Amino acid sequence: MTNLKENAHKKLATNALSGMVANVIYMVSRFLLTPFTLHYLSLAEFGLWALCFIILSYAGMGGFGVNSTYIRYSARYLAEGKENDISKLLSTGVAYMFAFSLLFMLALYLGMPLIIDRFHIAQDQQEMAVTLFLGTAAVTSLELTLGGFRFIINGMHEFSKEKTVSIIGGLLEVGAIILLLMLGTGIKGLLYAFSFKVIIETIACWTIARRLLPSLQVSTKLISGEHFKLFIGFGGKVQLLGIFSIFLTVVDRMFITAIAGLTAGGMFEIARKLPSTAGSISSSVFGPFLSTAAHHEGSWDSGKTHSTRERLSNYIIIILSAAATALLPLSFLPASPLAIPPLVGLWITPAAALVALLLLILLNRNLRETSRLESVELKELYLNGIRFTNIINSLLFTFLVAMAHPLIHAWVGKEYAHAAEIMIFLSTAYAIQLCTGPITMIFRGIDRNGRELEYMLVQLILMVVWIPAGTRNWGLTGSAAAITCSSAISTLFFIWRSNATLKVQPREFINRTIAPLAIPILPAAAVSAVAITFEQISRLQSILLVLACGTSYVLACSVLFWTFVLNDGEKQRAKEILPFTRRGSL
Repeated sequence: MTNLKENAHKKLATNALSGMVANVIYMVSRFLLTPFTLHYLSLAEFGLWALCFIILSYAGMGGFGVNSTYIRYSARYLAEGKENDISKLLSTGVAYMFAFSLLFMLALYLGMPLIIDRFHIAQDQQEMAVTLFLGTAAVTSLELTLGGFRFIINGMHEFSKEKTVSIIGGLLEVGAIILLLMLGTGIKGLLYAFSFKVIIETIACWTIARRLLPSLQVSTKLISGEHFKLFIGFGGKVQLLGIFSIFLTVVDRMFITAIAGLTAGGMFEIARKLPSTAGSISSSVFGPFLSTAAHHEGSWDSGKTHSTRERLSNYIIIILSAAATALLPLSFLPASPLAIPPLVGLWITPAAALVALLLLILLNRNLRETSRLESVELKELYLNGIRFTNIINSLLFTFLVAMAHPLIHAWVGKEYAHAAEIMIFLSTAYAIQLCTGPITMIFRGIDRNGRELEYMLVQLILMVVWIPAGTRNWGLTGSAAAITCSSAISTLFFIWRSNATLKVQPREFINRTIAPLAIPILPAAAVSAVAITFEQISRLQSILLVLACGTSYVLACSVLFWTFVLNDGEKQRAKEILPFTRRGSL
């Protein structure tokens, strides 16, 4: 157990890398499995299976706060030597999620006629639909109820072990799907394979958790009111932030579809697919930051601690300053989203700029008086987390920007060429926004969720004003540009507030986290020049071009990062966690 405590920070890179590997393997396996599945199932059956998980996503939302509670407090108890409290936390969480799962199953059963009617399921498919909906719900309920084993492992800084289980479970599910479909089980085979995966992963996680912590147990006698309050208090806050985050991921498509129509919504979906996939690779490294931050936690200096009333006042100032910022470009738009006289419109920008400036000055004064976090470990975790994320993001998204047109041509054809322009803006937006991932996990780990809420409020207000304005004035390109600007300003605001909390100076932040972003520019310019040179080629040739340019780009960036960015400690750590470098050193 002492070894676990001492290595909490050292395991971060390995845990983050394991998350990336697990995510990549999952995406590749699902991508390859889809055409095989469609060979045995009709498109309607395949759509019915997909619908099961749309419905189950509402149940999965119930686990947001619970999962974070498991990770944070098991890490804290481990750091404080309170291993027995981990069993109380787990037992209480199991009871809590069992009650939630029962309520969900009851609601789903009672709502089944409404679901059948709402989704226009054909008469001959209704019996199968009920079986699939209730079957997948039962399996998901088992996963939610006993999912604590998985997140206790994460809380003990063993993400790599948990991700290994996920990889093996996912591959076994793929194998089971192939076998069951070939045996003629039809769509039910997907349910059987899903059940098999959940059972295998649950047993494996329980075994690993008990091996890491032999005293771990689940018992009704260990259910604790004190720990129940943790799931309601801390877990409830994270739950609300999770729901808020999901809303932010769909609000752009809501506005675009409502203003520009379904065809525009489809084009936007094509444009966001590759940036979204790249984003899922990048975001898969964020999980370990929560447990590592919770392990260190840190202390606060003697500055002012705001009362509830003062915090609410700060939120109001932030909302008003974001609203004033959102009004800044309205004077320059050809078609203003607000019905205002022309003369009045001329004064909107200077008036909004003055109000935003005054509010930010007031907010900065309040920030200077607020207590700051005293923790060298958390400061390093913060800077290294953003640095590591930016390296990954710059590698992935700079390539998407440079090769946007060949990528879209290779993937869906030249008839969707407009999606490339949109993808350039969205890739930039994703790259900017994703650097906040480690920050939010760190603040969740130390139970300071207010910073994340501030960031989301600013982003929401800017998106609600700018996306409709951009869409009405410049179509989907304007929508994507509005999303990019919203992400950039809200992220800068979040970093400004976070730097102040962790006592990070601007120059230190730029040198550690922003400077590496310049590395992929030269290789990206080279592959972009090649793409422009071979612009008039067939789709097959575009696929070969993307593969060749992608390989060259990754190799060139890797050499440049290794030579000019990584320090000796980072190079040594890379050699320890990369299999081919380990073999080479033997």
